[in-house]
Amino acid sequence: MSYDAVIFDDDGVLAVPTATDVRRRAVRSAFAEFAVEPTTEGVDSVVHGSIARIRRVCDVHGLDYETFWERHEAAAAAAHIEAMERGRKALYDDVSALSKLDQSLAVVGDTQREAVEHLVERFDLGGLFEVTYGREPSVEGFRRRKPSPHYLAHAVEKLGAENVLYVGDSNVDVLAARRAGVDSAFVRRPHRTDYELAADPTYEVQSLREVVSVC
Repeated sequence: MSYDAVIFDDDGVLAVPTATDVRRRAVRSAFAEFAVEPTTEGVDSVVHGSIARIRRVCDVHGLDYETFWERHEAAAAAAHIEAMERGRKALYDDVSALSKLDQSLAVVGDTQREAVEHLVERFDLGGLFEVTYGREPSVEGFRRRKPSPHYLAHAVEKLGAENVLYVGDSNVDVLAARRAGVDSAFVRRPHRTDYELAADPTYEVQSLREVVSVC
């Protein structure tokens, strides 16, 4: 297949995933703004949960979940950015191989928009990617996460591309690509060694250098 655009997930594909302890601290920081100290279970419900679980945690503490979520998104974006600045969230070495691609390139991730934009700026990738999308800092933005094709479809449209490859590291990436009508490449990074795929991607690769070869 000849592609005219290649789109990449951010967390776990371009950069190492943000550590769970960093994400947990961001949740506690958001609750602290309301003078609330959540349980460990409550924190993990926010880190790993659905809107329904997040809403239940907020109900326990008498918080409006939409108001809480805005604070959380700000705290989470700041945590991702701090991790980059402190060297806890670095680019994978094979990102440099993407400069060999002639296709239009973009980043579409589930991380907060501010954090995705900072990733591109911090690591001087602005000249590489034409389009950058992260999720909006709102409940609606959270609902539009993958496997929803919302942001991916917007990127495809903005690039004006027809034959597109989306590169991710999770089942939701593969499913979002399928729903958007584009091909997918699953990168089996070290943190995905034993990860089980629920659906077959178009390609499974070990590195971004293999993505370059595919394209």
